Amino acid sequence: MLDAVRAEALKLRRHRATWLMVWIYPIAIALIMIGVLLYGAFSAHDSGPPQSAAEWIQDSAMLWKIPTSGPGRFLIAGFAAVVFAGEYGWNTWKLIIPARTRWQLIAAKWAVALGFLVIALVAADLIMLLGGWLGSLQDGQLPAGVTLAAVAEAHWKAGVHALLPIIYTIAFAGLFAILTQSILATMILSIAIVVIEGMLPLIAIFFHGYAPALTTWLVKVLPFYHMANLGAWAKGGVVIPFGPNEILSMSWTTSFWALTAWIVAAGAATQLRFLRQDLN
Repeated sequence: MLDAVRAEALKLRRHRATWLMVWIYPIAIALIMIGVLLYGAFSAHDSGPPQSAAEWIQDSAMLWKIPTSGPGRFLIAGFAAVVFAGEYGWNTWKLIIPARTRWQLIAAKWAVALGFLVIALVAADLIMLLGGWLGSLQDGQLPAGVTLAAVAEAHWKAGVHALLPIIYTIAFAGLFAILTQSILATMILSIAIVVIEGMLPLIAIFFHGYAPALTTWLVKVLPFYHMANLGAWAKGGVVIPFGPNEILSMSWTTSFWALTAWIVAAGAATQLRFLRQDLN
């Protein structure tokens, strides 16, 4: 299994898609931080009212909002599409299948896709944190109350909260890739999921007027609401007002376990479908 992971990592670490959709995070953040610091060093500007320690720490962890946003998840889905569906376009499955069992090949792709993204995001987060620290020193000093322990806790929590959406996006993009055998189709379906999540309250309210019981059941069972609910939980979660006497609102814990179940189901479906595919 480790050999399969190493081989997959070796193949993808210098791939153009990896540079454009994964390594782009630390590269872009580094360039932005350098630009901000140079601007601050060579121009007179008003830094504005001083930030509190809580605000500074919260802003320093903003990087982790990217993978949970729509554009961020598009990039993640695009990378997963290349990782999984690329083998069909390159016609390379038949070359690597004899050397490994099929479940190991899929598991290796999951591990490498997630591992590369986590490495890139952690590197970008550290670069952004360093840039924010240097910028604060440039403006005078850090806000009183900013401690290493508080910063580490905030970044750890932000990273952990972003992990499930990343895994969810990879899992479903991988499933779409195995089912469609197409990078383009995988991207279209992945984008559709993100769009549906954003429009879910309007869609649910519209169809609730025609089939109230079925609509409520589908919203509770399908993953769209739960993904949106987790993403918006800092703002109180997603509340869908079906009517004056019916409001749908579910807890963070419920959505977490529902989404986890869907991730497991998508992973199992990916493995089962791939085991039965004719790739000759």
